Amino acid sequence: MGKKLSLGRATPRQICSLLCKISLSFFVLHIASEALINFYGVSESFYQDFFDAINLDEEFNLPAIYSGLLLFVCSLLLSQIGVSCKTAERKDWILLSRVFLFLSFDEVFQIHELFVVSELRQYVHPSLASIWVIPYGILFLLFSFRFVPFFLRLRGQMSFLPFVAGGIYVSGAIAVEALNSWLVRTSQISRSGFYYEAISGFEELFEMLGVIIFLYAILLELQSRNGRLSYIFSVSK
Repeated sequence: MGKKLSLGRATPRQICSLLCKISLSFFVLHIASEALINFYGVSESFYQDFFDAINLDEEFNLPAIYSGLLLFVCSLLLSQIGVSCKTAERKDWILLSRVFLFLSFDEVFQIHELFVVSELRQYVHPSLASIWVIPYGILFLLFSFRFVPFFLRLRGQMSFLPFVAGGIYVSGAIAVEALNSWLVRTSQISRSGFYYEAISGFEELFEMLGVIIFLYAILLELQSRNGRLSYIFSVSK
C-alpha cells in the first residue's frame, strides 16, 4: 500500500491569496532589479542572469511560466466544469477552456509578438505601435459579445467576478501596453530604460491579478456545484 504525504489543505481564498503574494513578489523583484540596472549600473553576468530570469517583460522565464500555469489551471478547471454540465451549457465552458489554453501558450511563448510588423507602425497611432493589440482587441470584443450574456445567466459571484477579472486583465494587456507604446513612440521614455520596464511590470501584474480573480471565481463555481470544497495537496508514493 502506497504512502501519502500531506502537504496541507487550502480553501479557494487561501489559494488565491498565496498566488497574489507570489505575483506581487515577482513585481517587486522586477522593479528592484530594473532600478539596480538603470540607476546603479549593476551589470555583472551573475546578477544579469538572475534579472533576466525574473524580468516580467521577457518570454519563457519564471514569471512567464508562472503566468502560463495560472492560465493553464483555469483552462483545466473550466474543462472540468464543462464535463459535469448539461449539454446546453457544456459548449460554453469548453470554449472558454480552449480560449484559456491558447492564452497559456501565448503567455509562455509570446505568440502575439508574431503580429508585430514594424513596417505597419508608421500607419497607426503611436499607442498601437505594438500592432498585436489591434487583432487581440478585436478578438476581445468578439468574445465579450459571446460570453457577457453567458456570465450574466450564472448565479453568485460567477455572475460578476469575471467582469472584474476581465477589466483588470485587459487594462494590463491592452491599455497599459498601449500607454507604454505611446510613451516610447513619442520619445517620452526609452525602450531600454527603467520607466518602460516599470510600466511593463504593471502590465504583467494586472494580467496576473486578473487571472487570479477569475481563478477564484472558477473555484467558487466548483464549490457551489459540489458543496463545500477544500483542496488537499499531497504526494503519493
